[in-house]
Amino acid sequence: MRGSMEPKDVWRAVSRHRLLVLTIVVVTGAAVGVGLWLAPKTYVATATLSAASSPQATPTDEDLDSLRGSVGELANSEDVLEEVRSRLSQPRTVEQLRDSIRGRWIQGTILVEIEATDSDPEVAAEIANTTAAVIPIYDPSNGSFLFTTSNPARPPATFSSPNLLLGIGVGVLLAVILAVCGALLRERRVAVVGAPHEVEELADAPVLAQMSQPRDPSTLPALYPGTTAADVFRQLRIALEAEASSDPVTLVVVTGVRPGGVHVWLGANLAVSLANVGRRVLLVDGRVGEEDGRPVAAGQDGAGLYDVLVGDDLDSALSPGPVPGLTVLPAGQWGGEPSDTLLETRFAHVMDEAARRFDIVVVLAPPLDQRDDARVMAAGGSVLLAVPEAGVAQRELREHVARIRSVGVRLLGVVLLTKRPERLAS
Repeated sequence: MRGSMEPKDVWRAVSRHRLLVLTIVVVTGAAVGVGLWLAPKTYVATATLSAASSPQATPTDEDLDSLRGSVGELANSEDVLEEVRSRLSQPRTVEQLRDSIRGRWIQGTILVEIEATDSDPEVAAEIANTTAAVIPIYDPSNGSFLFTTSNPARPPATFSSPNLLLGIGVGVLLAVILAVCGALLRERRVAVVGAPHEVEELADAPVLAQMSQPRDPSTLPALYPGTTAADVFRQLRIALEAEASSDPVTLVVVTGVRPGGVHVWLGANLAVSLANVGRRVLLVDGRVGEEDGRPVAAGQDGAGLYDVLVGDDLDSALSPGPVPGLTVLPAGQWGGEPSDTLLETRFAHVMDEAARRFDIVVVLAPPLDQRDDARVMAAGGSVLLAVPEAGVAQRELREHVARIRSVGVRLLGVVLLTKRPERLAS
């Protein structure tokens, strides 16, 4: 994905992975629901105590209001708490009651509100009513008030904590955040390569051309200069030469990121196009392992790269190509020697010899998802990478490019293979 995330990218990821998003939302919602259901519940009951002035009261109204405030504070006094504790049907400690009981005068009225909190709704109501009954015993007004429980507490029908609306709101927000993050992470892992600018950003290398994948990868359209099909490879050759103009290369390893012969088709036609303009080109079939496909050149009984790697003379394995200036070094018959060891110990020496005799060497390597041969072959040279549009994950392409560069190999450029008619990358 591109470096800067835009709203449309987020929406695209959410839409593309909507099943994952739905799963995350459902799981998160279920987890929040279970959490709220299992969370300890608390219930709040409230009793209202009327503190009207008695006929014998002498203090002023202002003093009486101050006394009513003291009555509210009296609910948490040690004497009241101890008395309430002794009267309750369910045992509670003084410390528990101190945390449970809250008393306050409702300003502008004669009312004092007693609020009690408990895990049992019946006990919460009992604590509030008992406190309202005990407070007159410890009246701080010296008889200035006539106390009446004007509104006894009743057991609450629903709990006050946890807050359901708040919990549901937080759960919805959490589900949305987790779902979007999950979609973006999944998108980053499985999003496929698309537009050329995405490929260039991921590979940190230019897209030299876009061309459609061939129906038959054994064809050589570059053999027919002047045709539309051949012109595509002519333009690729020009783009490649321009990219290498500041730092010329004599060895170009062509590989892909998926099995199949598309990158072989690409490399073979590139070699023909280079030979068409008078270059002395050596096309090397580097697929020398037992598991590799059919060779580029015919004549499987003849010598090839494998034979040269085990000691044969280079000239004995060369064959003329289909156009003047093009020479082919086929893979040869695999003879049992470990191909990875041969490539690591002998390939560079063979390529040094070839570089003294040819203007450019084009090597067809196994795809990157099968073996690391392309990295070994490209030591001291460059890699041209064939990437199928919408055929490889962005994460996978990034990893392949990192592995190529980790050994100091230059990624000369990328050819994006589409299913649309051929056109040049801008």
